[in-house]
Amino acid sequence: MNLKFTDVKQEGYERVLLAEESVSGFYSIIAIHNTKRGPALGGCRFFDYQGEDDQKKDVLKLSKAMTYKNSLADLDFGGGKATINSRVSKNKMYELYGKTLDHLDGSYITAGDIGIVDQDLVELKKYSNYVCSTKGTDSGQSTAYGVFNAILGYNEFKYDSSSIENKKIVLKGFGKVGSRLAHFCKEAGADVEVVDFETNKSLIESEGFKFISKYQDTSFNNIDIFSPCATGGDLNREFIEFANSVKIDCVIGAANNQLENNIIEKILFDMGITFCPDYCVNAGGVIILALRSSIKEDMEYLDTEAKNKLIGIKDQLIKILNLSKEKNQLTTISSNELAEAGFQ
Repeated sequence: MNLKFTDVKQEGYERVLLAEESVSGFYSIIAIHNTKRGPALGGCRFFDYQGEDDQKKDVLKLSKAMTYKNSLADLDFGGGKATINSRVSKNKMYELYGKTLDHLDGSYITAGDIGIVDQDLVELKKYSNYVCSTKGTDSGQSTAYGVFNAILGYNEFKYDSSSIENKKIVLKGFGKVGSRLAHFCKEAGADVEVVDFETNKSLIESEGFKFISKYQDTSFNNIDIFSPCATGGDLNREFIEFANSVKIDCVIGAANNQLENNIIEKILFDMGITFCPDYCVNAGGVIILALRSSIKEDMEYLDTEAKNKLIGIKDQLIKILNLSKEKNQLTTISSNELAEAGFQ
């Protein structure tokens, strides 16, 4: 197989590498945004991109976000991301992507993302050492615990108490992160309702939560925490309409790219709804992967080093919220300021 590498110049990025092999259809773009904190760490997305421009736009955005996320999480890793167009078969992809990782010689370490599961990482490890550990519980457990600590942090900031007993939480998405977060909150005394597809209704109800098929079905007159834990873009015009009918205090969730656009955040700000930046509060997944890469391959979220880092999400969020209050500015501006101070 004739694997061809091409470096693409991109302002603001340390390296953007294009790797392609015409016979198999392998086409990968890896973006390394910043490595001042350490080698770039981020997932690989195996996705059916409609064109090269779409793929490049996606990887650049995701790579930069990882730099900010890893900085806020105080990890000894920089930010990077990889994308592979899914027209190549998985069997061919393993060897070709492994060679691409080796070509980067440790400046980027890959984890999973959309289309890449733990078994894929196991196969990749046969071709490259620059692959995150697959040992231990899936990273969703750590992500959920980190978001839970962010919820405690918001309450500490707002009410001088981290207790969420009797707080009303509407959580969207009952997957591997949302389901665990729901249980963390319930065990802490919160009242949780879950928005999801009808196909998950029996599961959600069997685990002791009220199922609602849409926001408007909530029994709450006011919502303390809205927690988007499904796909991106859930903070949109539809959500704004809902927020105009039911008072919502704060948004804290595990989903990436929750804001449909920047205008939505300003609308939330003007409505008095606190938006807690997703790349701060959902960093638990990358935290556990980073610690498995640097300390112990089978690190679990309640191990001392991991637990301290995950609780640190709470402290970092409080810093963001205090800065936003002090400057009367959007929380994303504050989180960006704090993150950038960590990798300049």
